[in-house]
Amino acid sequence: MHTNQSINISNLFIAGINYKKTDAATRGLFAINSDQYGNILKLAPSCNIDSLFILSTCNRTEIYGFAERPAQLINLLCTQTKGDSQTFTSLAYIKQGNNAIEHLFNVGAGLDSQLLGDYEIIGQLKQAVKFSKEQNFINCFLERLFNNVLQASKTIKNETQLSGGTVSVSFAAIQYIK
Repeated sequence: MHTNQSINISNLFIAGINYKKTDAATRGLFAINSDQYGNILKLAPSCNIDSLFILSTCNRTEIYGFAERPAQLINLLCTQTKGDSQTFTSLAYIKQGNNAIEHLFNVGAGLDSQLLGDYEIIGQLKQAVKFSKEQNFINCFLERLFNNVLQASKTIKNETQLSGGTVSVSFAAIQYIK
Protein backbone atom coordinates (compact mmCIF):
# COMPACT_ATOMS: atom_id res chain seq x y z
CA MET A 1 0.00 0.00 0.00
CA HIS A 2 2.69 2.50 0.84
CA THR A 3 4.31 4.51 -1.89
CA ASN A 4 7.91 5.23 -2.72
CA GLN A 5 7.55 8.94 -1.99
CA SER A 6 10.23 10.53 0.14
CA ILE A 7 9.43 10.56 3.84
CA ASN A 8 8.73 13.88 5.52
CA ILE A 9 9.28 13.35 9.24
CA SER A 10 6.99 16.28 10.06
CA ASN A 11 4.13 14.15 8.71
CA LEU A 12 4.67 11.48 11.38
CA PHE A 13 2.04 11.80 14.09
CA ILE A 14 1.00 9.91 17.17
CA ALA A 15 -2.39 10.58 18.69
CA GLY A 16 -3.34 8.74 21.83
CA ILE A 17 -5.07 8.51 25.14
CA ASN A 18 -3.73 6.72 28.18
CA TYR A 19 -4.15 6.08 31.89
CA LYS A 20 -2.60 9.43 32.83
CA LYS A 21 -5.51 11.55 31.68
CA THR A 22 -8.33 9.15 30.82
CA ASP A 23 -10.27 6.74 33.04
CA ALA A 24 -10.64 3.06 32.14
CA ALA A 25 -14.27 3.36 31.01
CA THR A 26 -13.41 6.13 28.56
CA ARG A 27 -10.33 4.30 27.33
CA GLY A 28 -12.58 1.31 26.70
CA LEU A 29 -14.63 3.36 24.23
CA PHE A 30 -11.54 3.62 22.04
CA ALA A 31 -10.14 0.11 22.41
CA ILE A 32 -9.48 -1.63 19.10
CA ASN A 33 -9.73 -5.37 18.50
CA SER A 34 -8.15 -7.16 15.54
CA ASP A 35 -11.31 -6.98 13.38
CA GLN A 36 -11.58 -3.24 13.96
CA TYR A 37 -7.86 -2.87 13.27
CA GLY A 38 -8.29 -4.70 9.96
CA ASN A 39 -11.20 -2.43 9.03
CA ILE A 40 -9.12 0.65 9.80
CA LEU A 41 -6.37 -0.59 7.50
CA LYS A 42 -8.95 -1.19 4.73
CA LEU A 43 -10.25 2.38 5.12
CA ALA A 44 -6.82 4.03 5.43
CA PRO A 45 -6.10 4.49 1.69
CA SER A 46 -9.38 6.42 1.24
CA CYS A 47 -8.06 8.81 3.93
CA ASN A 48 -4.71 9.21 2.11
CA ILE A 49 -2.91 7.23 4.81
CA ASP A 50 -0.61 4.43 3.74
CA SER A 51 1.58 3.78 6.77
CA LEU A 52 0.27 3.36 10.30
CA PHE A 53 -0.04 1.10 13.30
CA ILE A 54 -2.29 1.12 16.33
CA LEU A 55 -1.33 0.22 19.87
CA SER A 56 -4.44 -0.67 21.87
CA THR A 57 -3.98 -2.00 25.41
CA CYS A 58 -5.88 -1.68 28.67
CA ASN A 59 -3.84 1.43 29.49
CA ARG A 60 -3.71 3.18 26.11
CA THR A 61 -4.94 3.52 22.56
CA GLU A 62 -2.46 5.21 20.24
CA ILE A 63 -2.38 5.54 16.48
CA TYR A 64 0.99 6.17 14.85
CA GLY A 65 1.20 7.11 11.20
CA PHE A 66 2.03 9.45 8.39
CA ALA A 67 -0.66 11.99 7.56
CA GLU A 68 -1.09 15.61 6.57
CA ARG A 69 -2.90 16.32 9.85
CA PRO A 70 -3.38 14.31 13.04
CA ALA A 71 -7.17 14.63 12.63
CA GLN A 72 -6.93 12.22 9.69
CA LEU A 73 -5.54 9.52 11.97
CA ILE A 74 -7.99 10.28 14.78
CA ASN A 75 -11.01 10.27 12.47
CA LEU A 76 -9.85 7.01 10.90
CA LEU A 77 -9.38 5.39 14.30
CA CYS A 78 -12.78 6.54 15.53
CA THR A 79 -14.60 5.03 12.53
CA GLN A 80 -14.27 1.72 14.37
CA THR A 81 -14.67 2.73 18.01
CA LYS A 82 -17.62 3.28 20.32
CA GLY A 83 -16.17 6.71 21.13
CA ASP A 84 -16.23 9.66 18.76
CA SER A 85 -13.39 11.73 17.34
CA GLN A 86 -14.43 14.88 19.21
CA THR A 87 -14.13 13.11 22.58
CA PHE A 88 -10.86 11.43 21.58
CA THR A 89 -9.38 14.74 20.40
CA SER A 90 -10.39 16.52 23.62
CA LEU A 91 -8.54 13.91 25.69
CA ALA A 92 -5.67 13.07 23.35
CA TYR A 93 -2.02 13.92 23.35
CA ILE A 94 -0.73 14.56 19.86
CA LYS A 95 2.93 14.45 18.99
CA GLN A 96 4.59 15.17 15.67
CA GLY A 97 7.94 14.44 14.04
CA ASN A 98 10.81 14.04 16.47
CA ASN A 99 8.43 14.31 19.46
CA ALA A 100 6.44 11.37 18.09
CA ILE A 101 9.66 9.37 17.69
CA GLU A 102 10.74 10.18 21.24
CA HIS A 103 7.31 9.14 22.52
CA LEU A 104 7.57 5.77 20.75
CA PHE A 105 10.98 5.15 22.33
CA ASN A 106 9.56 6.08 25.76
CA VAL A 107 6.63 3.70 25.29
CA GLY A 108 8.90 0.89 24.07
CA ALA A 109 11.25 1.37 27.02
CA GLY A 110 8.40 1.26 29.53
CA LEU A 111 9.00 4.87 30.56
CA ASP A 112 5.43 5.86 29.67
CA SER A 113 3.84 2.91 31.45
CA GLN A 114 1.74 2.87 34.60
CA LEU A 115 4.51 0.76 36.10
CA LEU A 116 7.90 2.20 35.22
CA GLY A 117 9.85 -0.30 33.13
CA ASP A 118 6.81 -2.38 32.11
CA TYR A 119 8.28 -4.86 29.66
CA GLU A 120 4.95 -6.27 28.45
CA ILE A 121 4.43 -3.17 26.32
CA ILE A 122 7.18 -4.13 23.89
CA GLY A 123 5.38 -7.38 23.07
CA GLN A 124 2.18 -5.44 22.51
CA LEU A 125 4.02 -3.04 20.23
CA LYS A 126 5.49 -5.97 18.30
CA GLN A 127 2.02 -7.37 17.70
CA ALA A 128 0.66 -4.00 16.59
CA VAL A 129 3.46 -3.41 14.10
CA LYS A 130 3.36 -7.01 12.88
CA PHE A 131 -0.37 -6.72 12.14
CA SER A 132 0.13 -3.56 10.07
CA LYS A 133 3.19 -4.98 8.35
CA GLU A 134 1.30 -8.12 7.31
CA GLN A 135 -1.22 -5.82 5.61
CA ASN A 136 1.60 -3.80 3.95
CA PHE A 137 0.94 -0.68 6.04
CA ILE A 138 4.42 -0.20 7.47
CA ASN A 139 6.74 1.90 5.31
CA CYS A 140 10.52 1.49 5.50
CA PHE A 141 10.87 4.44 7.87
CA LEU A 142 8.40 3.03 10.41
CA GLU A 143 9.96 -0.41 10.10
CA ARG A 144 13.47 0.91 10.77
CA LEU A 145 12.20 3.14 13.55
CA PHE A 146 10.43 0.25 15.23
CA ASN A 147 13.49 -1.99 14.88
CA ASN A 148 15.52 0.70 16.67
CA VAL A 149 12.88 0.89 19.41
CA LEU A 150 13.11 -2.90 19.82
CA GLN A 151 16.89 -2.76 20.06
CA ALA A 152 16.79 0.08 22.58
CA SER A 153 14.21 -1.77 24.67
CA LYS A 154 16.35 -4.91 24.66
CA THR A 155 19.43 -2.94 25.68
CA ILE A 156 17.55 -1.22 28.49
CA LYS A 157 16.16 -4.53 29.77
CA ASN A 158 19.54 -6.27 29.64
CA GLU A 159 21.78 -3.47 30.90
CA THR A 160 19.67 -1.68 33.51
CA GLN A 161 17.42 -2.58 36.42
CA LEU A 162 14.50 -0.60 34.95
CA SER A 163 12.45 -3.71 34.18
CA GLY A 164 13.56 -5.59 37.24
CA GLY A 165 10.51 -4.81 39.34
CA THR A 166 6.89 -5.83 39.24
CA VAL A 167 5.11 -6.76 36.03
CA SER A 168 1.58 -5.46 36.66
CA VAL A 169 -0.37 -3.08 38.84
CA SER A 170 -2.23 -5.97 40.49
CA PHE A 171 1.05 -7.76 41.25
CA ALA A 172 2.47 -4.52 42.67
CA ALA A 173 -0.61 -4.10 44.88
CA ILE A 174 -0.27 -7.66 46.22
CA GLN A 175 3.42 -7.13 46.92
CA TYR A 176 2.61 -3.91 48.73
CA ILE A 177 -0.08 -5.59 50.84
CA LYS A 178 2.35 -8.40 51.78
